[in-house]
Amino acid sequence: MSGLGAAIAQQGHRLVFFNVLLQQIGVPMPAEPTLVVAGSLAARGRLSVAGIAGAALVATLLADVTWFVIGRRYGRRALRLVFRLSSSPEKQLSRTERLHSRWGPAAFALAKFIPGLPMAGPILAGGLGTTLPIFLLYDLLAMSLWAGSFTALGAIFQHDVDRALRALDRLGVWALLLIAASLLAGVVVWRWRKIRVAVAALERRPGLANVRPADTAAAPQ
Repeated sequence: MSGLGAAIAQQGHRLVFFNVLLQQIGVPMPAEPTLVVAGSLAARGRLSVAGIAGAALVATLLADVTWFVIGRRYGRRALRLVFRLSSSPEKQLSRTERLHSRWGPAAFALAKFIPGLPMAGPILAGGLGTTLPIFLLYDLLAMSLWAGSFTALGAIFQHDVDRALRALDRLGVWALLLIAASLLAGVVVWRWRKIRVAVAALERRPGLANVRPADTAAAPQ
């Protein structure tokens, strides 16, 4: 096993938890590579499959229930704010609405597999008045499929994952840290600018920002 793989194995469950949590709350730090590496380590007996599943489950529930409550409280306003942080907010909003109109509550599960939509599912569920038990049922199903799929891929291709980790090992720790720090700084600056634009836009359009799906349905024809 590579030195990097051994280091990841020492903090594997914590790494899965924090990476999944950050992705689900909206930080653009994909958790799929971490799950793949964790799966390869589990296949070698260095990590527990139950520990990986537990870490992903708790992280997902913490993030998704928070977004669900925000959606219940702020409705479409929260959904618009989240999508304003993406590169094409109107396209994302339209895609989410089409997904829900076609699949109903199952759309909350399908959103886990669509880039840019993991946060949208819980917010949409809360805004549309979905009950918490129904939401949790689909959310747990989605989390199991999502985390289980990438963990299984890591286990199946464990030798390829180990070769990739060895290649990264040769770059050296400081080179990896420099790359990670540069990417993180770029992401923080980009997010900060998008948030400023989103907040300014909502302040300029207070009436539209407060529109919720239920309000639209109740409006006179």
